[in-house]
Amino acid sequence: MEKIRKEDIAQLRFLSGILLSPDKKQAVCTITESDLKKNSYRKDLYLFKRDCNELLRMTWSGNNAGAVWDDSETLLFSSERKEEDKAKDTEEKTVFYRLNIHGGEAREAFTVRKDVLGIRKIKDGVYAMLVDTDWNKPDPETTDKEICLEEQDYHIFEEVPFWANNEGYVSGRRSALFIYREKDGSLTRLTERTEGVSSFDVQPERILWISRTYDGLIPLTSQLKLYDAETGETMVIAEDLRIDDAVFAGSTIVYAASDMEIWGSGKQPDLFRYDLQSGRTMKWVNEKELTIGSTPMTDSTYGSGRSFLSSGETVWLKVLKGYRNEIMRFTPENTLETAVSFNGAVFCFDTDGKELIACAAEADGLGSLWTGETELTKAIDPNEDYIKTHWIAHAEYIPFVDSDGVRIDGWILKPEGFDETDSVPGILEIHGGPRAAYGELFFHEMQQFVGEGYAVFYCNPRGGEGYGEAFADLRGKYGTIDYRDLMEFTDHVLKMFPKVDVNRLGAAGGSYGGFMCNWIEGHTDRFAAIASQRSIANWVSDFGVSEIGVSFDGEEMAATPWTDMEKMWRQSPLKYADQAKTPILFIHSLCDYNVTIDQGLEMFTAMKYFGVPSRMVVFEGETHSLSRIGKPKHRIRRLKEMNDWFERWLKK
Repeated sequence: MEKIRKEDIAQLRFLSGILLSPDKKQAVCTITESDLKKNSYRKDLYLFKRDCNELLRMTWSGNNAGAVWDDSETLLFSSERKEEDKAKDTEEKTVFYRLNIHGGEAREAFTVRKDVLGIRKIKDGVYAMLVDTDWNKPDPETTDKEICLEEQDYHIFEEVPFWANNEGYVSGRRSALFIYREKDGSLTRLTERTEGVSSFDVQPERILWISRTYDGLIPLTSQLKLYDAETGETMVIAEDLRIDDAVFAGSTIVYAASDMEIWGSGKQPDLFRYDLQSGRTMKWVNEKELTIGSTPMTDSTYGSGRSFLSSGETVWLKVLKGYRNEIMRFTPENTLETAVSFNGAVFCFDTDGKELIACAAEADGLGSLWTGETELTKAIDPNEDYIKTHWIAHAEYIPFVDSDGVRIDGWILKPEGFDETDSVPGILEIHGGPRAAYGELFFHEMQQFVGEGYAVFYCNPRGGEGYGEAFADLRGKYGTIDYRDLMEFTDHVLKMFPKVDVNRLGAAGGSYGGFMCNWIEGHTDRFAAIASQRSIANWVSDFGVSEIGVSFDGEEMAATPWTDMEKMWRQSPLKYADQAKTPILFIHSLCDYNVTIDQGLEMFTAMKYFGVPSRMVVFEGETHSLSRIGKPKHRIRRLKEMNDWFERWLKK
């Protein structure tokens, strides 16, 4: 068996976007693969035939996206198949193709002179489209030609956020909703000029969407709107809530939303059912504080798909319980019941009302295609050959109870031959979020560390999700109970596994995990090396720069620079930089607008100022998502930098 190496990330295949056909006989999905030659990704459509568990490749061009069913035998999707469509200097447009599942070439269906982000069929020849718009940009049809010919290498900020991760500059930009009629190529806008849509659903004569309307500062709450094609009117179904998901369910609308009382944005959503006939709304209170829509963390997925959908008046949704997913049903009687429990993670799924078809990953596994009613059975594994030829460390469950009496879930991955060695170096991995959770999934970064001879251990400290609202509440407590849980878990690992060398410990993490790496740097010298990625150093300076700084930082710090700057500073790792001793590596992306590069630079500069061994690696063109969807060569280089750093300080 081969050991897992850093380069293996380019060998993995990622499945996403599962969608059943109208007759429920087959499903379409997307498989994404790395293209090292172009340093990018190839995305192609595959057909899953339910009657024989067969997966057939439908496209080969590698640039196909947004597949929907036009009818039970025809796929509709966008693609860049012509050279002029791929050129950067061409006009803004999206080209759609139709492909018969029984064979033949894809044929061009229509072209929309907009950047289409999503499409849903309303009825034959009529589609709802989510379109990227910019209300600050001059309209060529109504604006003076001289203005339109001006250089466009500048940006105007009149709003917050002014940039966004994976999107770039967003001031003035909105995801607008349109109706497209293929017969005459017309686009009819449904949303207001400053209204941005996050998701939408359709019925033959209705369109439902979640949006936020603003001009200046984006609000925390959103609206749920309903468009009636017969009357041409749009009405507001719900507002002044944080609305996460919404879907038509027969003669009703079901949505998940939170009033954010008591727990702020960390409060889990309740479920609401709105009757389209009577206009009455019923609320199902989430008394068990279930985490709706989340998945245990992994760096080995690519793409998305549906996880909140309906079959008749029943809504199917994904719930995170601890470190595992369940699929639950919200019935017409307004009760929530478990449909499928699963020993792992469900990324996306669809259902015919009885059987599920899902992209899911079992313990120690990668995303595969699963089917079943009350239990899921693996049907297709796109990484079967890789799994068979590589040694994968088993995630050994090692929970403990912390000093406050709270049970903390944790795991260790032991390198091959662990029991025969005298000692091995260890690496503590810390997840991002902090409202996130590790599980038992295949995590390439961790597995390749194991391949390099390290024992890797990780846990779900307080601040994470899946364990209730009180467990997740870190407001004003960053670096206290969460840090204590991580240090006590490290003690727990060293006690259980004395072969892990106490003098050769490393720590690694990104985003919130990067914050905690920086915090560890200034609060203990028990680690011999640290790899801090996309990390927070200074909450005061982050408040005015991060895409989420205004909403996230003020709430999580329980302070703003104007109400209690000292409180924000006390929770900032930079305050304790003068106590740092541990050699530390910083990895950051130049286009990370979630945790901007100044955060990494502030901490790196402080390390140099105080004489701490340090190194900073900056990736051009990458975002906060480098470790998950960054360019393949950059992902490999990132792992090389960490491997070299730990090799230097933990082995030599």
